[in-house]
Amino acid sequence: MNDFVLVLALSLLSSAVSEAVSFVLVYRKENFQRLKTKVLQTEARLEEEKAGAPVAGKHRQRRIAGLESQLSDARRSAGSLQMRTTVVVGLVQVAAIYLIGSWFSGRVVATLPFEPVSMFRSLTHRGLPEDAPPSACSATFVFIMGGLAFKAALDRYLQLGLPKGNSLPAWVADPEAFLAAKK
Repeated sequence: MNDFVLVLALSLLSSAVSEAVSFVLVYRKENFQRLKTKVLQTEARLEEEKAGAPVAGKHRQRRIAGLESQLSDARRSAGSLQMRTTVVVGLVQVAAIYLIGSWFSGRVVATLPFEPVSMFRSLTHRGLPEDAPPSACSATFVFIMGGLAFKAALDRYLQLGLPKGNSLPAWVADPEAFLAAKK
C-alpha cells in the first residue's frame, strides 16, 4: 500500500478514535445533553429577541443581556465538561504521532508541488534525513494535517458537541446594527 494513503488512513482512524473517546466521556452524558439543549434553546430565544421589533427599550435590552449571560454560563459549563476529554484526546494524539514518526522515520511519503518557506520546512521535514529534497514531506506532517482535516469534518458531520456560536465581533458580524447601537 502507498505510504501516503496508509498515513491518511491512520490519521482518519486516530480522529475517529478521538471522537469516540469524546463521545464516551462527555457527549453521551445526560449532563452535557441538558447543557446542549439549554444552549440551543437560549440561542433561539436570543435570535428571536434580537429579530423582534426595532424598539430599543430598556426592558428589551435587559432581556437580551440576560439571555446572553445565560448563554455564556451554559457554554462555560459545557466547556468545563469537555476539558477532561481534551486531555485524554491530546494524549491519544501524541501517542499516535510518536508511533507514526517511528514507523515512517526517514521515509518520504509525499512531495509538495512547491518548496516551503524555511520556517515551515522544519515541520514538513520532521523525521527526514538532511539530504532529503526541499519539497519532500514526512509522514508526521501528513498525519497531523490529515488529522486536522478529518477532525473538522467529523465534528461537522456528527454534530456531537455544542454548535459553534458566532465568534465574530459584533462590529464585523453586523456593522450597521453595531453603529446604530452606539448612537
